[in-house]
Amino acid sequence: MDKKKSEIVLVYPPVVLHGRYEKVATGHEVPPQPLLYLGAVLRENGNKCVLVDANAERLDIDETVERILSFSPVYVGITSPTMLISTTGIIAKKIKKKSPDVFTIVGGPHISAVPEQTMRKYPEIDIGVLGEGEITIIELLEFLKKKKALEPIKGIILRENGNLKITEPRPFIKNLDTLPFPAWDMLPNLLEHYQQVSARVDKTPCLSIITSRGCPLNCVFCAKSVFGNKIRVHSAEYLVKMIEYLKNEYGLKGLSFEDENFVVYTKRLIEFCNLMIEKRLNISWDCASNVNAITPELLDLMKKAGCWQINYGIESGSQRIVDFIKKGIRIEKAKEVLTLTKKAGMTTKAYFIIGHPTETSESIEETIKFIRNSNLDIFQMSFMIPFPGSELYNVADKFGEFKNNWDNMNIWTPLFIPKGFTEEDLKKESKRAYRSFYFRFGTVYKYFYRAIKSGSLLKFIKDSFKIFKFILQRG
Repeated sequence: MDKKKSEIVLVYPPVVLHGRYEKVATGHEVPPQPLLYLGAVLRENGNKCVLVDANAERLDIDETVERILSFSPVYVGITSPTMLISTTGIIAKKIKKKSPDVFTIVGGPHISAVPEQTMRKYPEIDIGVLGEGEITIIELLEFLKKKKALEPIKGIILRENGNLKITEPRPFIKNLDTLPFPAWDMLPNLLEHYQQVSARVDKTPCLSIITSRGCPLNCVFCAKSVFGNKIRVHSAEYLVKMIEYLKNEYGLKGLSFEDENFVVYTKRLIEFCNLMIEKRLNISWDCASNVNAITPELLDLMKKAGCWQINYGIESGSQRIVDFIKKGIRIEKAKEVLTLTKKAGMTTKAYFIIGHPTETSESIEETIKFIRNSNLDIFQMSFMIPFPGSELYNVADKFGEFKNNWDNMNIWTPLFIPKGFTEEDLKKESKRAYRSFYFRFGTVYKYFYRAIKSGSLLKFIKDSFKIFKFILQRG
């Protein structure tokens, strides 16, 4: 096979920035790690493949299609969150128009959540992969090459005589350590395209990685269509070897663990921290945690192992709202954990949502007071979005107006407006929260000091200018 050719091209579609999302975007790119696992597994099984990350390379749709077809592929595999599914459909359509024989495969959270709706809406998608794709993609290519009927393959949706058929679900991979390391080398210049925003950097270069799948919590807004409720993790040994590889190969100094809840698997966390200390890897890292998983002893160990920041999903300062969304935490516990984290010498960050079902002016005020009066260094406030696959998706319209627009399903666009509010109300209250917290000398000083310390002062100034301009604007 010619070097320019590749049997299968894996694709992450371009993100179209518009509206409020464009105003706050600062260029942070998380590597498309699910595709990197697929690429590694495909190569391990003798398939020649390449990866096109159109988002990282800032390709438009036509440039993406041109790049894909330049490899003369037989198969094209595209992963897509909800906000990119129409872009994915357009890419598939353009591919089919230019090369009708190319077989188009789509996977990811959106098609896993609403497979039949997606396949009906985008007829140029030949097949959908539902859930985890590593085993499915190998079986699928094997069956296609041998021209065998596809019905025995688990975890797919296919077209059959004008109808759609969903096969038996694919069981989850129990032992993630059976997977090869993600194929980082398939990305377009790892250190150029995948650096963190300045607010999330302690040391550079820094990279985002995911080390687990699934989440045991039951938040009503969370879609678990791909990885499910049961958490599965790479072992501490696998994880440390991966970090050693990234450090040696790319000079990595910082890591952001993008896991839903890095701390919840306590046994693995303790083993990981002890290995990081024992091997003296000197990697600075941050992670997310549910407040219920935290103890003073864990915090001390994490700090010694290089953890500099913990990100907590608190979502609201109103206990009534927190209970409604099934977060499973107590507000007083959250305050206590933020204080303990600061005492242990780590930066505290928390995520909040505005526009919950049953939200009131009083609950928003409780949230803003919590943000201002807690031991917080950083906070992020997004809008409530009922994503396909979440519990809220099918009942949102009972609690307000839900604009079920797949293209705009990002956390910066208010698509769900709870009863008693308007879209402008939510935007106004969101900016009020940001202003009341960030327009304080102490907060600005902390950011500035961290930017100097991490060596990212220029990026800090650029990112800050864009964010502060956004906060000051009306609407």
